[in-house]
Amino acid sequence: MIPELAVAAEGKNSLSVRAGIIESVWRPGSFVDVDDAKDAMLAVERISGGTPMPMLSEMTDVEISAAARYEFAQTTGVLAIAVLGSSAVDRVVAAAMSRHTLYPHAFFTSRNAAMTWLADVVRGRA
Repeated sequence: MIPELAVAAEGKNSLSVRAGIIESVWRPGSFVDVDDAKDAMLAVERISGGTPMPMLSEMTDVEISAAARYEFAQTTGVLAIAVLGSSAVDRVVAAAMSRHTLYPHAFFTSRNAAMTWLADVVRGRA
């Protein structure tokens, strides 16, 4: 049985699945290290049942170590990630994460735009 909600990174990250999209919300003000990233990716596997899915990752005001960014980029557990943030700093963090990704990755300040992009990416893969 696939859980409806998962918590990772010592409570800094909560994940749920809605309409076939993993929604990952990082607590604002968090610092994400490589262990947090590994734990979050294990939570993605648990909540998705091991089937890669699109993800909306809300990362407003979150600092991510270089090692954690690399860990996130190497995951095979997602089809695409739309990063939702609200500032220029969030945009820079998202851009740094996308350098080594093996999947489509984009930054948004609008939840609706992010969801539309994810839907378009998934349709393009079908």
